[in-house]
Amino acid sequence: HEASGSILAVLKQKDWATGCSAGTGDDGEGNSSMHALFGFSFSLSEEGVRHWEEVIGIVFCYLGMLKYYFNEGYVDDYGEKKEGLPRWIYDELKSVAELSYKYADEGDVTDTVEVVAEAMAPWYNLPTERLLDGDTLLFDEVVDNDCVKDLIFNYFTPTNMRVDFMSSLFGRDADFKDGVGRLLSNSEEKKAEDNDEMTVEKDCKATVFDIKKAGAPTIEPRFETKFWVEAISSSTMKQWEEDSMPQLPNSELALKLPPINSYIPTKFELKPLPADDSSHPLLNCSVKVCIGNGKKKQWYPACVVKFKTEKNNHFLLLHFEDEHEQWYTLDSNIVDTDENAIEAGFESFFDNGKVKFKVTAVPREGEGFVFSYGDADHECDVDDGVAFPPIPPPSPASRLPQLVYNNNSLKVWHMQDRRFKRPQSDLRLNFVCDGMNDALKQACMDLFCKLCADALAETCYLASVCELGSSLQSNDTGFS
Repeated sequence: HEASGSILAVLKQKDWATGCSAGTGDDGEGNSSMHALFGFSFSLSEEGVRHWEEVIGIVFCYLGMLKYYFNEGYVDDYGEKKEGLPRWIYDELKSVAELSYKYADEGDVTDTVEVVAEAMAPWYNLPTERLLDGDTLLFDEVVDNDCVKDLIFNYFTPTNMRVDFMSSLFGRDADFKDGVGRLLSNSEEKKAEDNDEMTVEKDCKATVFDIKKAGAPTIEPRFETKFWVEAISSSTMKQWEEDSMPQLPNSELALKLPPINSYIPTKFELKPLPADDSSHPLLNCSVKVCIGNGKKKQWYPACVVKFKTEKNNHFLLLHFEDEHEQWYTLDSNIVDTDENAIEAGFESFFDNGKVKFKVTAVPREGEGFVFSYGDADHECDVDDGVAFPPIPPPSPASRLPQLVYNNNSLKVWHMQDRRFKRPQSDLRLNFVCDGMNDALKQACMDLFCKLCADALAETCYLASVCELGSSLQSNDTGFS
């Protein structure tokens, strides 16, 4: 994790790292049917490069803390001692996985087919009913403590790892222009600098690697990447072994298990729509209405644009092709009609059986108003370019962003979602600052946003685990 008490938090306090990641790969050598490689990746500062052994030592201290909890257990909310890591860690991950899957955005069909086809591979051993969610959800009620314990105690060890160390502080491609690993002479180095080529920094204080003492590099045959292989000293290995022993870390490191995540949602009720503009399965549908015209009755196309309730009566507002709008009383037999029952061809009555209507088109999920003539002649004329397609009515003023607060320094708009009907919200703030036409102030604003994002990293991480995204960036008028 990256919250308070994490490995990254400790490394940031020491100014040794700016970012980290951990886990197995999706495929290839990182994760196959035979094995998986669990990797830790750190973006180190120059100071961190000089203390790289201690950085890895902190990782093993954290693993030692996990071993301690597996050996000693924990006390649950009922005062009972339990084995392994606290259960709420797994419960949180399981809950977040379920929420992410339930409220996920609709993906591309091609991507879905690829995911399902891959899930059918025999080594995943997924039952047919779990092909869609088997790689996303967690199904066990409790974590397999024996499996996790076996991994941490027997595989996450200093003798079962490899350290890949990459840094431009050790040398750059311009230092090896002769192709055989020979360092360039001073004159050659100067020439490379004149040609604006990258050279090793003269003021580099990192002493963890000496190019001149390391000898000629090994060259990877395919991409000609230069690298060196060195054995880790026995003293360093011994220190890492001690760090990885089952024990709580010393107070200076302040390593802790992830805190309880207060951002995990528990309430998913949607805010009710206003009574004078609420929701109904017929809303946004295209209909044809049979209306008397003298002694004859004719069918007129319209779109249902509003639904409201007044004194136990239910009304629909229809918008006709000539932009005329009229309210109709919804008959009691279709007031509580199921959404799945409304489809093209559905017929019923308005105004207590006086006005007949039939549905000609139903909007897809997330789609707004649809308008269809509902007969082959008109639809073919539109497809052939003979007739102009029907224009859906504009959104009512009540569905546009509403200015809910306004003073000299702050304006707040709000618009309630009506299309997707999911318990999600989108909050956007734009701060307007004076003097942003100055290049120096824009550079300072960029730096300010980066510093704020770094300071909020621990809190934002807990929110991001729950699919609550955030961003802070500068713009032409300030930041947002």
